[in-house]
Amino acid sequence: NGFSGVKVVWNQHPDRNDEWAREERSRVGEERFRREHLCEFIIYDETLIDPLKLVVLKGEDPLLRTGEVRWYRRPKKGRIYLAGLDPSLGTGGDYAAIEVYDGTTMQQVAEWQHNKSPVKRQLKILQDILKYIEQETEYVEGPHSITEIYWSVENNTLGEAALSVIEYTGEENFPGQMISQPKAMSSSRRFRKGFTTTAKTKLSVCSMLKNMVESDKIDIKSKRLIRELKNFVANGLKFEAKLGETDDLISATLLVLRLSDHLAKYDERIHERMAQGAEDDDGGFAEPLPL
Repeated sequence: NGFSGVKVVWNQHPDRNDEWAREERSRVGEERFRREHLCEFIIYDETLIDPLKLVVLKGEDPLLRTGEVRWYRRPKKGRIYLAGLDPSLGTGGDYAAIEVYDGTTMQQVAEWQHNKSPVKRQLKILQDILKYIEQETEYVEGPHSITEIYWSVENNTLGEAALSVIEYTGEENFPGQMISQPKAMSSSRRFRKGFTTTAKTKLSVCSMLKNMVESDKIDIKSKRLIRELKNFVANGLKFEAKLGETDDLISATLLVLRLSDHLAKYDERIHERMAQGAEDDDGGFAEPLPL
C-alpha cells in the first residue's frame, strides 16, 4: 500500500543527550520511556505481569505432539509432575485447558486446550497425559517410586461434572495421586474433591504467579500461554482476559500453582523451590491490587 515505516529514537534528536534521558526516565518511568522514546511495543494496560517482563517472554515451539497435546519437554525419571485441568462445557465457547509442570523446577512440560471437547473427553485427555508420563518415566505408584505424579481439577460449576466423570471412570485409573483442597475446620459445607476457586483465592494465586514469572521462578514455554498473559488485565478487583481473548491456560496454570503450594508442605524439593521464590520476593514485591 506504499507505507514505509521510519523509526526515530530519542538519541537521534540533536538536543537530547544522556542527561536528558536520565531526567526523562526519572520523570515518566522506564516503561513509558521505552514505549514513547525507544519505540518499543510495551503493553499499556494494567497487566498482572510487569509489561517490561512480558516483552522478554518469547516461548518456543513444542518438542513433540501426542494428538492435540503439546509437549515442551519429555518426561524424565525422578521428577515431580503436577497436572491441572480447568474444565469447560465443550460447546464451542470457553476452552478447557490442561497444564503440566515439573514441580522441582516449575518448568512447563505440556499443555492442551480445546473448546469443543465434552467433559468426558477432557478427562480422557488428562488420563492419557498422565499415562504418557507414567510410560516415559516407568512410574510405579508406591512409597518407593522415584517419580511422583499429582493432579487435580477445578471443581467450580462445571467441575462438578468433571468429578462425576472421575468417579465413574475410577480415580485409581488415573496414574498418580489426585490432590484436593483441604476442608477448612470451620466450614460446614460437604467435602468436594479438587480445588474451589473464589475471588480471594484467585487474587492470592495470581500474586504468586506474578512473583514467580517476574523473578524467573517459573519457566513458561508455551507461546499461547504467553499471549494469554499479555492480555490478562485488571478489571476492578480482579484479573481476567481482555474482551475477545482467553485465560483458560492461565487458569490451569493457577491450579498447578495451588497444587505446588499445597504439596510444598510435605515435599522438600517443592518446598525449597517455593521458599526460594519467596526469599527473592523480599526486595520490594507488592501484591497486585487493581483499582
